[in-house]
Amino acid sequence: MKKYGILAHPAGHSLSPVIFGAAFKAVGVDAEYRFYDVLERDLAEFMENVKHEPISGLSVSLPHKEAVFLYLDEIDEDARKIGAVNCVVNRGGFLYGYNTDFIGSNKALTEVVGGLSGKRAVVIGAGGAARAVVYGLLKEGAEVAIFNRHKEKAVGLAGEFSEMFGVEVISGGFDDEESYSGGDILIQATSIWTLNPEAELSDLISKDFVKKFDAVMDIVYKPLMTPLLKTARDLEKTIISGDKMLLYQAIEAFKLFTEKEAPVEAMQKILSGNIE
Repeated sequence: MKKYGILAHPAGHSLSPVIFGAAFKAVGVDAEYRFYDVLERDLAEFMENVKHEPISGLSVSLPHKEAVFLYLDEIDEDARKIGAVNCVVNRGGFLYGYNTDFIGSNKALTEVVGGLSGKRAVVIGAGGAARAVVYGLLKEGAEVAIFNRHKEKAVGLAGEFSEMFGVEVISGGFDDEESYSGGDILIQATSIWTLNPEAELSDLISKDFVKKFDAVMDIVYKPLMTPLLKTARDLEKTIISGDKMLLYQAIEAFKLFTEKEAPVEAMQKILSGNIE
């Protein structure tokens, strides 16, 4: 039986074991999918054990998406450009890194708002998930602005992607939100509700800022209806919940893990039954 799992800290909130467990069963793959709750200080030792235990594949989440780079033998071009990995495949003791988050984010967006080319999007956050979301948007020709609590991180990320794509990427801190005129899509790509379920919208951005957009997506899926999405819904904005990105990135990861087509219906069904 092959071993797979979610590498994160904390990891217990993840629905990946449920999704992949159902997917393996649906296609008859003899495999199990576990929680691997690993502290940052223990990551090096854990990744060395991955090769020898062995663990055939990992979904990588907070806070390891960027740090895991150090322990991989080969990194996919998209993941390298993004600067974050959310999928690791072990092939005979050689670890390969990929990023399926940007695919998941783009699919979640396009099924609701249509094509992204020319759309004006604001991404809140500057971590591994935000990097993937920004990359996906720019790859499809969207105009992007990045806002983050620590403005210097947003500025650095914007500069990096501006150079990569040859376009201007606007950046700012939360104090700069009033100066932004608005756009088509607002995407929340931090872990605020995951790490602090009691956090309120005002801990992130203002209600007035949400008013400036037509559609709002939150990548957090626990809770499904985050304070941001509740506010956007009350404002009659189009909303996109985090389970969509979760599903679509998992579908791509399943293909990398097994080299088989993903059982989308089975994965969708089990996710719908376990989401709040």
